Amino acid sequence: MSNFSLEEINRYAESSPERFIASCEERYLGSLEKITEDICLKKGRTLIMLAGPSSSGKTTTAKILRQDIMKRGRHATVISLDDYYLDQEKSYYFEDGTVDYETVKALDLDLITGSLRQLIETGSAEVPQFSFITKRRDGFRNLEVSADEIIIVEGLHAINPLITEPLSGESLKKIYVSVSSRMYDDGNLLLNKRDMRFIRRMVRDYHFRNSSVEYTFYLWNGVRMGEDRYLFPYSADADIRIDSTHAYEPCLFKNIAMELLDHLPHDSVYYPTARALSEKLSAFSSISQQAVPENSLLREFIG
Repeated sequence: MSNFSLEEINRYAESSPERFIASCEERYLGSLEKITEDICLKKGRTLIMLAGPSSSGKTTTAKILRQDIMKRGRHATVISLDDYYLDQEKSYYFEDGTVDYETVKALDLDLITGSLRQLIETGSAEVPQFSFITKRRDGFRNLEVSADEIIIVEGLHAINPLITEPLSGESLKKIYVSVSSRMYDDGNLLLNKRDMRFIRRMVRDYHFRNSSVEYTFYLWNGVRMGEDRYLFPYSADADIRIDSTHAYEPCLFKNIAMELLDHLPHDSVYYPTARALSEKLSAFSSISQQAVPENSLLREFIG
C-alpha cells in the first residue's frame, strides 16, 4: 500500500501530466508482469482465483494477466463468476424485496466447483452464460482448455472458502486486487479507498449502465455490506495482492465526478455525502481524459 499527498499529485499533474500518467501505468502493469512471470513457471493446468471489491479493476486485471501469459507462450482463458448467478427466482432477497446479488449464496456454488474441477481434470466443461437483462441463465457453452492452460476465474467471491476449499487439491493460486492506497492533504486523510472505488463505480455506472448517481449511492450500502461479510474476511488468504490505485485518477475523475455529484437533487438523502465528496475532488488539479492510454485500467470506468 502507498499513500499519496495532494501536493505531490497536483505538482506532477500540472508540471508533467504525461510523465505522471506513464509512471502510474508502469507501476501497475509492472506488478502484473512480475506475477505472470511467477505463474508461468509452473507447468500444467493452473487455476487463478482473482477476487476484489466493487470497482477494483478485476475485469481489466484479468484481461491483462491473460495477455501477459499469452505473450509468454502459455494458453490462458478468463471465466467470470457473474455467469454463475442463480436465476432471479432462486436468488436471495433483502427485506425490502430487492435481490441480494452480493451474497456468495447468490451463486451456483456446486456448478462452479464442478465446472472448474472438470476443466482441470479433463480439459472440458459446460460453462453457463447469465443474462443480466432477463436475470436468468441463458444456456451453456462448451469450454475446452489445453493441457498447459492457465484458467483465470474473476469475481467478488473468487477467494471465498465455499468456492476454493472444494478445489484445494487442484493447482490453485489466489489473487486479491483492490484500491489499496489513500490520498492525504497535509497529513490529513482526503480520499480513502472506498471513496475512490465509489467514484470509479459512479462514473462507470452513469456512462455504461444507465444508472443515476442517486441509484449508485442507493446500491452502495448493499455493496459495502457484501464486501464486509463475504470478501474482506478472506482477503488475507490471498497468495498475491495487487494495488490497482493510479495516483493520477482523482485528477482524471475530478471534472466528470463533480458534474455528476453536483446534479444530485438537494432533497436527496445522499446530498450531504455528495457535496463532501465533490469538495474533496475540487482540491485536485485536472487531467484530460484524452491523455489516458487506451490500455489503462481506468478505461474500464471512463471508456
